Amino acid sequence: MRLMNRKRLRILSGLLIGLALITLAACKRASETSPTPTATPALVGRITFAGSTTVQPLADKIGQAFRQKYPGVELEIAAGGSVVGIQAVHDGAVDIGMASRALTPEEAEGIEQYQIAMDVIAVVVNQQNPVDSLTMEQLAAIYQGKITNWKELGGPDLPILAVVREQTSGTRGAFDELVLHKQEPAPANQKIAVAASEVVAAVTEDPAAIGYVGFGHLEPALKALKIGGVPPTEENARTGAYPLVRPLLLLTGPLTQPIAKYYIDFALSPEGQQVVTEAGWVAMVEQR
Repeated sequence: MRLMNRKRLRILSGLLIGLALITLAACKRASETSPTPTATPALVGRITFAGSTTVQPLADKIGQAFRQKYPGVELEIAAGGSVVGIQAVHDGAVDIGMASRALTPEEAEGIEQYQIAMDVIAVVVNQQNPVDSLTMEQLAAIYQGKITNWKELGGPDLPILAVVREQTSGTRGAFDELVLHKQEPAPANQKIAVAASEVVAAVTEDPAAIGYVGFGHLEPALKALKIGGVPPTEENARTGAYPLVRPLLLLTGPLTQPIAKYYIDFALSPEGQQVVTEAGWVAMVEQR
């Protein structure tokens, strides 16, 4: 009887061991064939920026969303103008440069360019000004000093105050190229504005003023003029009907830290492009 019980125990133990081995083998095969889930890397570091005063506030807004995903990354986003940003990338002084105009072939040498948005340059006047539209020729004539009074354009008898951005401004560079064909502006009466906010203030305060700002800087206090009868809208920018359109760029160079690529990839992602749209610029991919 005891021998029978021992025999049964040995058989039962063998069955249990066999089942255990089969189960272990199945688990091993499953682990070999099932993909291992990957987690978002925990980035830590600092990314430095310099350049366009137009791109800077957009880069900052994208940065706020970026840091929600990567809180361990610090962002140092300075301005200074497009020329400053381009040179800083060449020198390795910053990781990412910002520019609000196309680069010349000499400037672009050795630099990677990433367009994160389109900007529409809006020509703005005071809300009291009755003029609604200018041709490209009339706009150029104002900034060349050939048209000096609003009455020549159907407006009031007021000498035109042309607000001009400073030399390193990407908006200035784009305006001079698109409107003045790279000639120096020479209005009869002018005011220099360092930042877009100064253009807004000057035009808001003076009924005789005219200036230009990026699409994202339009405010209700300003009156945006039509150019050739076409208003500065997102749709008109996409179709090419409105003539004053420029790229908003992020730039990297050989000395840029690898961590900067995470920011650029985020800026071009659907989440980053949504920030572009919400900030008032024209996204590279139309948002639905």
